[in-house]
Amino acid sequence: MKLTHYFDITRFWLLLRLELVRNYKGILMIFEITFGLLFFLGLLLNVVVANKRIVYDHNVTYAVSMLVGGFIVSSLAFKDLGNTLKRHSFLMLPVSALERFVCMGMLTSVGWVTLYSVIFYLYSIVANTIGSMLFTHVSFQSFNPFGGFALGIMKYYFVLQGIFLVGATHFKGYALPKTLAVLISLALVVFGLFYLILMDVFLMDHVCVVPNECELANQMGMEGPWGIMKVFFQYFLAPLSWGIAFLGLKDQEV
Repeated sequence: MKLTHYFDITRFWLLLRLELVRNYKGILMIFEITFGLLFFLGLLLNVVVANKRIVYDHNVTYAVSMLVGGFIVSSLAFKDLGNTLKRHSFLMLPVSALERFVCMGMLTSVGWVTLYSVIFYLYSIVANTIGSMLFTHVSFQSFNPFGGFALGIMKYYFVLQGIFLVGATHFKGYALPKTLAVLISLALVVFGLFYLILMDVFLMDHVCVVPNECELANQMGMEGPWGIMKVFFQYFLAPLSWGIAFLGLKDQEV
């Protein structure tokens, strides 16, 4: 079978334009609600409540809003699959599963991070200007989308975002709460097993300097497993999630 049966740049471009046209109103609504809450609750109310605050920066609000908003958008990537009436039209589009997946993957990863970071930077300028006029005793720090903190948050988003694409392609409806429920359940199981296995050990008196060094962890040789987990998280979790999500999308077409 020819490569164009799987991926054709013309079909892909038309699909990308179609998805942008279909979803731009929803994206605008998300931005309107998000930045409204950030300004009135994240900035004004925050400064008023913390009346002794003399410095305000946008790092925490950027991290939380970008991650949460991106996870929501990713969970809605294939929302038509959960609607019986729209499902048929969605699957009948003359595009391949690879084109669908690459299109939504790009929009919810690179597209979301780029667009949100640019708009957040513009928002921070406006918010700092208004905030400086209202609260002269507070120093409002400028937001740098190319700083180490912002780039680190972007990296974490690219790693974790694929998990919510998996939920979008495997769950029919309510993908976000179902994905979160699975993640929480897995976390509780892992934490419970870890606690039961090491409960007696970690109740002993020991020196533990988080996150640099832990006496018991060194004695049990946990540095190696922890290093393996970090490597898996940084380099393998995202490709694995994308692969599972793509297989889930292909199964929907069968």
